[in-house]
Amino acid sequence: MIQRYLSILDRYIAKELLFTWMAVTVVLVLILISTTLANLLGQAANGVIPDDAILPLLLMTGLRYFISISPLALYLSVLLTFSRLYKDNEMSAISACGISLMRLYRSLMILVIPVTLMVLLLTLFVRPWIVQQSDLFKVEVENRSDLSGLVAGQFNKTDKAVMFMEKLSDDGRKMDGVFLRQSKQNNTAIETSKQLQRFEDKQGRNFIVFVDGQYYNGIAGQADYSITRYQKHGVYVPNNKQVKQRTRSESLSSLALWNSNNSWYQAELQWRLSMPVLTFLLAVLALPLSYTTPRKGRYSKLALAIFIYLLYANLTGVAQNWVEQQKVPQWLGMWWIHSFSLVLIVILLVKRYGGFKSVFSRARRVKT
Repeated sequence: MIQRYLSILDRYIAKELLFTWMAVTVVLVLILISTTLANLLGQAANGVIPDDAILPLLLMTGLRYFISISPLALYLSVLLTFSRLYKDNEMSAISACGISLMRLYRSLMILVIPVTLMVLLLTLFVRPWIVQQSDLFKVEVENRSDLSGLVAGQFNKTDKAVMFMEKLSDDGRKMDGVFLRQSKQNNTAIETSKQLQRFEDKQGRNFIVFVDGQYYNGIAGQADYSITRYQKHGVYVPNNKQVKQRTRSESLSSLALWNSNNSWYQAELQWRLSMPVLTFLLAVLALPLSYTTPRKGRYSKLALAIFIYLLYANLTGVAQNWVEQQKVPQWLGMWWIHSFSLVLIVILLVKRYGGFKSVFSRARRVKT
């Protein structure tokens, strides 16, 4: 049904754009996730976060990266696709068939409009939910006992103790070959045991039980110390840390932001609405910006394109800060930023048509 209204050229360009967009998105997400994965693995190795928190945090971060880089991925895919068409002289053949540059926007919109709508839905509804779930999970991890992040085969440091274990069970409830050193006010306590077990009673209280061990208590460097040998020794582990979730503007729903007069909330709402506008304008800008010659190659405009994107993104951040600090009127908000891209689009299109004189002369011919 749709193919009846699309020409062969439309389907060809849309297919090239789709595959390029998917490839660019995957590459950018993998680059960002690899850095996040390295940081999470380092934190898990140091006992900062438990091992079971790596995958959920990685997935949540990856989804946020996907939403953030979608405008850049679409922008680069349009630039790379049409640059390749210029390099392979396909654009010359298209122009020879009487197809103008403005006509190519019809083929471009087949992908740009769905991606723009996707970015709109993701930023307005999906991203706040992801941020909220990520904050809830981080609070849950921080509220866990210090024993949840222990790693076998290395010294694990907490606020007042150092612990070492030779082996840790898969469920984390049994430890073999345990060494524990605790620093108190005037003395040092050292405890060794063949096994340590963790359990929770009916009231939800956590306990650890040392099995078949010895307890040394005294002052380092002095002979006045005591040694206690035991079969079982239980210790109550209180949940001292009860971190509460902090409500951020990024985690609030778009409806809550719309009904609020807070400048920070209004800035967040305008940023969410600006993301699809930025996505659309960058894609429109990439078409005239992609012009190149076979001798220059398809990557000749890549540095300039990245510079324009960085400038646009940074100005968007500055505009958001100005709205938060109420330096601009609320009706103006962040929308003035997009006027720069509109001006740049007009300049590039006029340049592609041979300058303002050529545009005016063509307009006169059309009138006559």
